[in-house]
Amino acid sequence: MIDNIIRVLEARYACRMERLTGGYTNLTYRMAGAEPPLVAKIANLSNDDTLNEVQVMRLVQGSCDTPAVHEVSETDGMRIIIMDCMQGGNAQSILDAGDWTRAERIYCSMGQLLAAQIHSRPYQPQGTEIRLSNRSALSQVIRTLEFVPAPLGRQSLQMLSAAEAGELPWVLTHGDYGVHNLLCESDGHLHVLDWEWAEWGSPLNDVAWVCWFTKHHYPGQSGMLNTAFIRGYLSVTPLSFTPQQMKAASLYRVWNILHRLRIAPKEVQREWVRRLEWTLGEDFAELHGTS
Repeated sequence: MIDNIIRVLEARYACRMERLTGGYTNLTYRMAGAEPPLVAKIANLSNDDTLNEVQVMRLVQGSCDTPAVHEVSETDGMRIIIMDCMQGGNAQSILDAGDWTRAERIYCSMGQLLAAQIHSRPYQPQGTEIRLSNRSALSQVIRTLEFVPAPLGRQSLQMLSAAEAGELPWVLTHGDYGVHNLLCESDGHLHVLDWEWAEWGSPLNDVAWVCWFTKHHYPGQSGMLNTAFIRGYLSVTPLSFTPQQMKAASLYRVWNILHRLRIAPKEVQREWVRRLEWTLGEDFAELHGTS
């Protein structure tokens, strides 16, 4: 099925399909030789995330550095999205290479971009089909996931409940914002990829997820990087939050991932239960916002 789609695309666009990794989801290909440079994302029709992604990318086109969608088609039970191929390398590779001076600059730019180009768009209840935050219904998810130990669920519910009163006004959120979904050009210019998990929700969900990702994967440099990220964000727009709200927003993202892992392999489920436990025990006190 996929091979047939690839042959059709190669013939139609006179290109060679090259599989992409790093910042792109599975079944994403560079259409080498196509003019202008293009990328094809191929997903099952049952994957509603791709429909959500298309809606968001069309909404932000012209106001955010993200690929333009050229065509959306369906064939053989699959959805094909043709979009711009952006320049640059995956920003996470800069952290993995240990270039912390450049990484700090990128984190400051990440904060500025998130505030200016994404969170600057307030919630629009009509006219779009973009996913809504399910935070209010998360308690049901927490109570019904059998592979997560009940004590971790109860502790999560307590922390989420305690932070609910301070939820911020909804804006457009990326849903998986971070260096792993950014392309960085040599001059530091950033492009945002992979909007599948985007939704209308609290801006703190994105802010917390960047800090969570960095604390978990780069603990030795997370203080420096997250400080640069928050400083960049606050240079564009004010954002007031407490460490408790930061932890609650991180838990929101972790539980949404756990919910998606209901039929995942046991080892994947165990790893994310471990990450849940880590999040519950982690101290977010060094992160703070200002109004």
